[in-house]
Amino acid sequence: MKFENYNFIGIFDSGIGGVSILNSTIKLMPNENYIYFADSNNFPYGTKSIEAITNIGLDILSHFNDLHSKEVIIACNTMSTSNMPLFKKSFKNMNIIGTFPDFTTIFKKTNNIISNKTIYFDKINGIKVKKNKLKLLIIATSATVKSQYLKKLIETFKNVIDIYIEPADFIVKAVESDNLENFEFNNNLSRLFKEYYDIDYLMLGCTHFPHAEKYINKYINKNTKIITGGDIASYNAYNYLLNSNFFCYNSNPNISVIDNSINEKKIALYMKLIKSDTHNIKFYHTFNEI
Repeated sequence: MKFENYNFIGIFDSGIGGVSILNSTIKLMPNENYIYFADSNNFPYGTKSIEAITNIGLDILSHFNDLHSKEVIIACNTMSTSNMPLFKKSFKNMNIIGTFPDFTTIFKKTNNIISNKTIYFDKINGIKVKKNKLKLLIIATSATVKSQYLKKLIETFKNVIDIYIEPADFIVKAVESDNLENFEFNNNLSRLFKEYYDIDYLMLGCTHFPHAEKYINKYINKNTKIITGGDIASYNAYNYLLNSNFFCYNSNPNISVIDNSINEKKIALYMKLIKSDTHNIKFYHTFNEI
């Protein structure tokens, strides 16, 4: 297959959450054409089996491959941790980039984690507490929580950092329905973080979660640092095109949004979340309409 500079970059997720990855990619590559696919028919991925998620991924990637996408970002931690080796093996000519709940960036920013020095921090009541290791909380979908990828990552670093993990599928549903102001949603956030007020780092292990970051911040310690994996995926996409000399310098770029359940309410939500002043945005129900 021959790829051209003007060919689009594909991005997909089970819903609207992956728009956070689309936005970070647009910042790096504002002149590229994009196709964003929200697989609403199979939403949510997070509660499905690994086998089901893998089959869904292979089907979606085949559509992007047929349309000659020059690269595809899987803007979903659940999908990315399901069977990335098989995805890459099945589509060897298409660059496929995953989004992973990778907290190893912490180690590049601080030496405290691997030291034996006691760390002091202030809790909400102002009391100083001694501890020997930093604390990390990972929130993700149920499927990502169970993934072998995350289990191996935690096993590797459990001796140098205290790691806690919690499923938070309710955040995905709230983002999709634009119900972030809902009392029940905020009550669920409060209960989720009640036992984790003293954490040093919070890993957002789902691309939906950054859309709710403003609300999450209400229930965590102001000193807690939030980590996301989206920027890493966007930079990997950027570097691939740079090294392949595949950049597009389109003065009138397009974003084609494909959503199985697109309607006026959803279009309004997409227009609210997509951060681009330069792209012409069009909406479709299926790949066949492109």
